[in-house]
Amino acid sequence: MAPKIRVPADFGREHINSEVHGNLILKLRDGRQIRTNSMIMSMNSPVIDNLTTNMFQSTLEVDDFENEAVDCFVDSLYTGEVEKLERSIFEEVNKMAHAFEVSWLGRKCLKFYQTDILNFDKKTYDDILFACEIASRAHTNLKQSKYVSCFVKTAFSWNISKGIFLQRYMADFVNLSKRQMDMSLTIARNDMNLVIRLLNFHLSITLKSRNFDENSLYLLKKLDVRKCISKYPSDFEELVYFITEISEVTKIDEMKQILDKFNRIKAGSDVEVVFREDSQDEDLSLESDDSESDKIYKLKDQSLKNPETPGPDETGWILVQCDLKEETRFVLPRQETIVVEMVTTKNDVEKCIGLSYIFTGDDKDFILSLFIRCDDVTSHNWSYVLHKCTDFVFKKQFLKNVPKNKVKLWKITKTSTHMRIVCNDVTVLDFNFEADSNKDYKSIKDNWAGQPKSLKILNQFSEYTFVKTI
Repeated sequence: MAPKIRVPADFGREHINSEVHGNLILKLRDGRQIRTNSMIMSMNSPVIDNLTTNMFQSTLEVDDFENEAVDCFVDSLYTGEVEKLERSIFEEVNKMAHAFEVSWLGRKCLKFYQTDILNFDKKTYDDILFACEIASRAHTNLKQSKYVSCFVKTAFSWNISKGIFLQRYMADFVNLSKRQMDMSLTIARNDMNLVIRLLNFHLSITLKSRNFDENSLYLLKKLDVRKCISKYPSDFEELVYFITEISEVTKIDEMKQILDKFNRIKAGSDVEVVFREDSQDEDLSLESDDSESDKIYKLKDQSLKNPETPGPDETGWILVQCDLKEETRFVLPRQETIVVEMVTTKNDVEKCIGLSYIFTGDDKDFILSLFIRCDDVTSHNWSYVLHKCTDFVFKKQFLKNVPKNKVKLWKITKTSTHMRIVCNDVTVLDFNFEADSNKDYKSIKDNWAGQPKSLKILNQFSEYTFVKTI
């Protein structure tokens, strides 16, 4: 076992190929050899440590990697720096860091990717494509998801059009690899209409040639149908049209099954699985939720005819989009008890939903607000703020026993004496304005006792939030 010495460290590159200390030989693909010191290499790499200490190897074949990458790898382990790292050998060096478990070199590679490869000064398509493919391969081959999240976050903050990039990236649709298809979905993420429109264009050509391809099937299986129906109804209708036409022409069983599934979901007779967005680093896989979410999804289907144009239908439900500037307003009935129901379909960490009750004062209107926020998905902690009753800070007052379900049906009831919140039939807050308010606010409790004339909803959640008043 190699002694515990903190790396990276500068052992001196002049000792590479030392006749005296070079007891570990690396054999390159061109027949060349590099003499290294097994102790220095083992200090950096637990894999090499095991090969030399426990398996007594004195020679390592490294012909899987480019010669220049091996040179850079060895130089880095000897100097503790990445002076020889260049764009042309970046992926190979990153692979070696991964294969030999040199963690500090892996971190240096990620930093190089962020500062050099993601520096789009010229904003050329080739530069963006180069960075995109590196991220995609790192995620697929090395399970390094941070590269994908860094690419998506950085690339499209440079005023680079996501739609134009995807149009070129997916141009050779039939020959795209599954890795590239997944990357396209990841890039689109919350703008899935970009992918649907490209797919529709491709299917229009397919319909003429009558030659259906596997990539179309793969993409159709990956789509979150319920989200597409809700957010992009016109694009989805066009997609269903093409699938219907193609299924009649090609007689492909899988295509008919997909069409049947789409139609069932559209009609509300089937319940789609929930689109997983727990981490921007995850791939676009799907997971099913519990029976409670099934019931709520059906409720949403029945309630909303055209989510792209928010407004109450005969059921009273409204889709409240994620928007920090625009608030959805309700005119409230003049009654003592005000009930608001909400459906949320994602636990967005540190994002809140606010209900602002507008009261008529002696001189002018005034607003009192309730905010609820998901603080931690793992522990299922939700905090709240009740204006003029609690401190105006989160993570101080908490809702109790909030259900773990991703899909939640909230019932918020304000009376002249209490603010009650029920989530999926569990009472998570029963706040008494008189007894539970901070002592500094006791003189203002009577304001909450009044009858509000209207209500504003502020939604920061990135997925669906549906609201109605009773």
